[in-house]
Amino acid sequence: MRSEAEFAVYAALPVEYRQLVDVVDRFPHGVQARRIARMTYPGMWELDEADIDSRVVGILRDRLSELAADGFVAIERSSEYGDIYRPVNSPLDMATWTLEQGRAYYATRHAELIGADQLPAAAYSMVLGAWRTTLIEDAHAGDGLNRISDGEMFAANVAAFRIMRGFLTAADRGPEAWQRLSHTLTDPERVAAGSRTVADLLGEHYPEWAADCASAVRYYATLTAPAAHDMAWFIAVKSCFGAVSGNWFGMPGWARVVDAFAGRTEPAVPETVRAALLTAPDQLDPAILEQYVRAGIGTL
Repeated sequence: MRSEAEFAVYAALPVEYRQLVDVVDRFPHGVQARRIARMTYPGMWELDEADIDSRVVGILRDRLSELAADGFVAIERSSEYGDIYRPVNSPLDMATWTLEQGRAYYATRHAELIGADQLPAAAYSMVLGAWRTTLIEDAHAGDGLNRISDGEMFAANVAAFRIMRGFLTAADRGPEAWQRLSHTLTDPERVAAGSRTVADLLGEHYPEWAADCASAVRYYATLTAPAAHDMAWFIAVKSCFGAVSGNWFGMPGWARVVDAFAGRTEPAVPETVRAALLTAPDQLDPAILEQYVRAGIGTL
């Protein structure tokens, strides 16, 4: 329920903006821009989401960003499925959570499945939003550019996780720290898999991905701007978002995955390679990782 003053501001919005606010208000769990487009543009309901003009969605996202700046919409930029729009003060708006709420939610919903330590889970949640489930998938997928092998994807995911985990461990939430994180992730010369750089992996998608990644990091930075939102808060809350697995590298189940894989794989996994899988799989030759992915070791 909006206050009288808030309603006056809402009433003063152009009709097309009020329409967007009304739609978002119906989805406390969040809604994507393409679905909003289907419900707000004449005739869009007759189209599949894939058929919606990207120009229309782009205009819609610009308007939603304006509404976010005006306090009507919250944007979750770290979702594994792209930007999610929610009403302000939605129970799933990260900015409204407390440290205690994040810890309690994680303990009841995630700890048993992916481990009690929230820091690696938060790091992977950041990886999903800034790296893995972004335009990187179009560069990786066989129906996209097909520029990145599964072995290279494995290595690049681990490399991104290392960066995020190191950032969270340092616990510096100052603007300069977030800026360094953004520069590190998007550095076109950063070696991400074997000898290949980020720019080489992404190809024609690099400029757009770099902008999206920087935007996601800026969003994380804004979440930690309030005094009460220190890094402990960010870790507790961020770990609750994103489909993170306890069997990924750096998570509690990874050692079991490696042991089970090494125990059944023929030819046998050399001990030096097994040790590298446990501690630094991104340092292995992506061609080796490719073989293991195809043999079923499982990756992010």
